[in-house]
Amino acid sequence: MNIQTLRTFIAITRYGKLTEAARYLNLTQSALSRTVRQIEDEIGAPLFNHQGNRITLNKSGMRFLEMAEDVIARYDNCIKEIKEENGLFDRSIIISISSAGVSIPGLIHGFRKLHPETWFSLRTYEREKVDKDVQFTFFCTIDKVDEPDSIFLAEEELYLTVSPSNPLAKLSGVNLSELSSRSFLFADFSNDMQDIQMYYCRLAGFIPDMDNVVGKQVIMLMLLELDEGITLLPKMNNPKLAQIPIRDIHCTRRIYLRKNTQVYETRLAREFERYCIDYFRRMGSGPCPASDDES
Repeated sequence: MNIQTLRTFIAITRYGKLTEAARYLNLTQSALSRTVRQIEDEIGAPLFNHQGNRITLNKSGMRFLEMAEDVIARYDNCIKEIKEENGLFDRSIIISISSAGVSIPGLIHGFRKLHPETWFSLRTYEREKVDKDVQFTFFCTIDKVDEPDSIFLAEEELYLTVSPSNPLAKLSGVNLSELSSRSFLFADFSNDMQDIQMYYCRLAGFIPDMDNVVGKQVIMLMLLELDEGITLLPKMNNPKLAQIPIRDIHCTRRIYLRKNTQVYETRLAREFERYCIDYFRRMGSGPCPASDDES
């Protein structure tokens, strides 16, 4: 079994559907099915539970995945280190984003001006599993994080965010405690903002209806524009939304950058880390660049 076969196996587990994995790998679904059978035949045991087009790992498959990811990580780290020792510098940066995404487009744009050779792979952060080849993860919390691999970047104020047509948009400030009867929109479970939004609602003395969970930030922004609810978000330069300061509770979030110490730190990665720190320092407490990405 070669390295490419292990990469194929990992891609299948990441997407969970043969059709999506085949599209990502630029293979036919039948070719990918044959690869699955070949892997299982070589091991001598089934690794997947098959449910139509969807496949999930069984207990043996999870053990094999752990081994495959470790092998690939060690292989990739070794190759990167050897290349840099010989003056061949890696051009890739792999980022996992939870809820600081509203700042990411401007950050990437600025970094690529300085390092146009860079290409970025942006992935959605999943709480239960972080890909082992991810170099950096942007995440947010209300707490101070005391971890050697996590770097504090900024603290942002959160605003009540509504449609300009909403009567609340005319106010100069609002009390969160007076909004318990309003329809709130919440980020998806995988997004750090759900915990943050819920925390401040509870601090204001109420538990909002959790039926209004929106998986994609772009959909949430569209629903806000259509006055289909309200939410808490950091400052954004979006003329289609109104953002009102909250008076009774100091609502903020802290943005952190977590380094994956299991991935070889390339020269470009060190430059990116320094740039992130400087970028957020220059931004200060001002508004983030407008974006439809996850916030």
